[in-house]
Amino acid sequence: MAFNPDDFIAGISAAQTPVTIFKNAEAAGRLRAVETDLALLGDADEEQTLDAGAERAELAEKRDRLQAELQDSAEEFIVQAIEQDKIEEITKEARKAAKDRADQAAKDAAGYAREECKRAEIGDGKEIREAVRRASTAASDAILRKEAGIHILSHAVVTDAGERAFTPDQMRVVSEKLGDPQMDKLYNAFYELTSTDPGELIPKSRKPGPTVED
Repeated sequence: MAFNPDDFIAGISAAQTPVTIFKNAEAAGRLRAVETDLALLGDADEEQTLDAGAERAELAEKRDRLQAELQDSAEEFIVQAIEQDKIEEITKEARKAAKDRADQAAKDAAGYAREECKRAEIGDGKEIREAVRRASTAASDAILRKEAGIHILSHAVVTDAGERAFTPDQMRVVSEKLGDPQMDKLYNAFYELTSTDPGELIPKSRKPGPTVED
């Protein structure tokens, strides 16, 4: 069959992967504490007093309840790859949206740097200016990088129907509430999609290649 470029283009789809996020992070924290307490009680097979046995049973029941709460809070999202041109466009929008906050962060960091230089009794003007420049640049860049990441994720995280799950403002709130470990799951899934060749998932024995004729 002759190659049809239109059919090929029509069949291209963005890479996607599911990511499970747990809304009830508080339950996770309490669960870790309960598991630590259980570990401190020792092995259940070891000889224990009645009080210790009752405490273990109570903690085990609490652990099971918290595990159920945590599982009930699970939400599965789809993270999809985005073409590079779109990423650059989103990044520009994010930097524009965050400009005022980045400028304020740079101003605050510059003030802190001057105070640190004063406390360290640094009197060389050139050294002070360099310290201020480094601090303000780092603070500004941190805001811009974070904002770009939030905007990109707001386009990459979609529902089962393929619709964007969050606006940038909503994703910023999600980021603050979920914390770094769970947000890293979303970021890592996105970067994995954009940096991995889909062909790597196919076993070598099944990859197309030249055949040897007898």
